[in-house]
Amino acid sequence: MAEFPFVHGLGKKYKQDLKVIFVSADWLEEEKQVKDFLKSMDVSGQSYIKDQPGEEFINGFHREWTGSLPFTIVYGKLSGSIVDYWENSKHEKRFIEAVEKAINS
Repeated sequence: MAEFPFVHGLGKKYKQDLKVIFVSADWLEEEKQVKDFLKSMDVSGQSYIKDQPGEEFINGFHREWTGSLPFTIVYGKLSGSIVDYWENSKHEKRFIEAVEKAINS
């Protein structure tokens, strides 16, 4: 969660070239709290909340994801293929490098 404001800011900064989609791994029963959090962070774009069992949810995103959070996947703007992914929090530099790579992919 620590990187959430930064990632949201990247979405605003690169809004012509980047689409940020947030996916909550919270349980569906916590949907109101998730929506309240997104609203408090001024997130108005696409977002999703987990509605399937853990293993199915995890493998639906990436087979190498262990389920550790946060998990980030970056897709190429033109190619639609994965240009980078990682588990756990990373330094802002990693996000910027991945976004720039995605914009040019």
